[in-house]
Amino acid sequence: MSNPTQTLSLDPLVRLIQPSQFVGWLGAVDFAHALVLTSDVWKAQAKGVPHNCFLLATAAGQSPEEILLLRVAGSAAVPTDGELLAKLEKLKSRAPASGCELTVEEFQFGLLQCRTLGTFYLQADRLRLGSDVENYAQAAGLAVYRPEGAALEAIVNYLSPSRIAAAEDEARRLGLKGALPRFPIGTVRYASTERLHRGERAERAVFHLNAVDFLARRTAVFGMTRTGKSNTVKKLVSVVKHTSADFKLKIGQIIYDLNGEYANANQQDQGSIAEVFPGDTVRYRMLPTPGFELILNNFFHQIAEGHSTLRGLLEASKLARSADLEAFLSMDFTPPNKEDCSSDYEFQRQTAMYQLKLGAYQAVLARAGYEPPPNFKITFEVNPGIRNKVNPSVDPANGLTAPQAYEWFQLARQIQDELITGTGASWIEPDTNVLMNLLLQKSDQGGYIPGYRLLQPFKDYHAPNRKTDVCDEIYQHLSAGKIVILDLSVGDPVQRERLSKRIARHIFRSSMATFNTGRHPPHIVIYVEEAHNLIGRHEALTEIWPTIAKEGAKGRIAIVYATQEVSSIHPNILANTENIIVSHLNNQNEISELAKYYDFGDFAESIIRAQDVGFARVKTLSNPFVIPVQIDKFDPEMEKRRLNDGKAP
Repeated sequence: MSNPTQTLSLDPLVRLIQPSQFVGWLGAVDFAHALVLTSDVWKAQAKGVPHNCFLLATAAGQSPEEILLLRVAGSAAVPTDGELLAKLEKLKSRAPASGCELTVEEFQFGLLQCRTLGTFYLQADRLRLGSDVENYAQAAGLAVYRPEGAALEAIVNYLSPSRIAAAEDEARRLGLKGALPRFPIGTVRYASTERLHRGERAERAVFHLNAVDFLARRTAVFGMTRTGKSNTVKKLVSVVKHTSADFKLKIGQIIYDLNGEYANANQQDQGSIAEVFPGDTVRYRMLPTPGFELILNNFFHQIAEGHSTLRGLLEASKLARSADLEAFLSMDFTPPNKEDCSSDYEFQRQTAMYQLKLGAYQAVLARAGYEPPPNFKITFEVNPGIRNKVNPSVDPANGLTAPQAYEWFQLARQIQDELITGTGASWIEPDTNVLMNLLLQKSDQGGYIPGYRLLQPFKDYHAPNRKTDVCDEIYQHLSAGKIVILDLSVGDPVQRERLSKRIARHIFRSSMATFNTGRHPPHIVIYVEEAHNLIGRHEALTEIWPTIAKEGAKGRIAIVYATQEVSSIHPNILANTENIIVSHLNNQNEISELAKYYDFGDFAESIIRAQDVGFARVKTLSNPFVIPVQIDKFDPEMEKRRLNDGKAP
């Protein structure tokens, strides 16, 4: 025959109750709150009852049919209700479930105010957690316990059967096969003081992340500087990378690194993402640096993008605006569209004029010291009459070197009056004329102007060896499952914001284009550090970051944004965020903004007081309530060993 005790221990409800962790009796309860009678002795035996800790209330001495889940919200004053006082006095005299035989006089009693989080019960032999209380009429007098170790792990890692089924379906859609990917990320921590509930005698409970919660989802990481935001993001990057490796699924990750702490090791974190995953990480910077790819484009190939960069830099430089400079800033380098032309002849004419304009622009770049790509030639067509007047021995259609192009435009300007066509029209458009002025440093009236020298300070924003658009290159890396780090700690802030949006827009449009054809886009996770600098609260809903937050999931795009300012995030993004991780915040306004979401209001006092690094409050898609967690420190050496061994730490 089986042992009755062993049979009883298989009951998942029974396994939640630890008699040695008895803390008191349930004196009163309703649908939202509970009052627990406890004593100094009981609390000490249970290794403390800190603020925000979980408690379990159930019938003492018998197999439970249900267990109430409570969270300590604070202390409570002695009630004035006579009936309740009498009930509490009777509870004081009851022998505790732990078997303690101290007399009533030896106890120091007090009351705990608790929030009612829900009810554990069994259905079809599976543990269920309802998010409310179905019936509390007979609840007064239930024994109350503070779970730890395995029991606490069961509570904080609880997944409802419906959520498990949904996550499994989602995992299959995402291409994951086998068990749900879950990874340890920290241990339960209630308070800054750790002497009792996390001391030597205490059994710590490990908290696991469900990786499916973060794929094609939105995640916020809030906290003051140096309270563990970056460490948390590194842990998330690691979780996604291990999910990718363990399940043979390509998941691209791109980090908008505004402080350079992911691309480079620093004293605080003792390691960088790039060091842990060197073969799978590609780093980009705005300025030439060994070990980094240039985030910039080749101005001779990516014409519109290069001109847009120069426009932004010139506008930010606050230079005096001459007529030629104003005209240069407003130029449009969009090639002619055949569908917009009235005839083939008109399209050919516009194409020739565009090529001439493009040639003049490329000559200006070369004259300003922008290094052309290897073997690059400036090519454009002019009609034979004009070509013979300028230099009959040189045909620009065959390609000119940069010095040859400068010489050709110089000769053309010298005989410009002779180049008027038979109809009396100029042989060049106004934009091309402006570019010739900049190239030759002469205005239309023949006076000296700085011309191309205005562009010289910005040569470092040009990448002469790049052949493809940097956005296309980055997307290819992400599609291959690489980690891309955009080190935005150097370079012009205006360009940083513009490039950041352009890359994000390209990722979104490329993925959505694949989705709209009925195919599966690649899995991509976007991490944005110091998000308040890139994702403005007052951004229009049509801007790229709110668009990604709203619609990115369809294109298998997840976004993780980190900032110390909850109130700075666009409300549309925050409202669509499934996962929120919060460490220390020092501002009541930020706490008030956070308290609007889930049950973070319960942790307001703790969040503003406790400044311990990595002490976070975590709400994920799978968890029905906020969990207080000490996030494990990102350990580069352990991560490297795990990659080498192929085993979980």
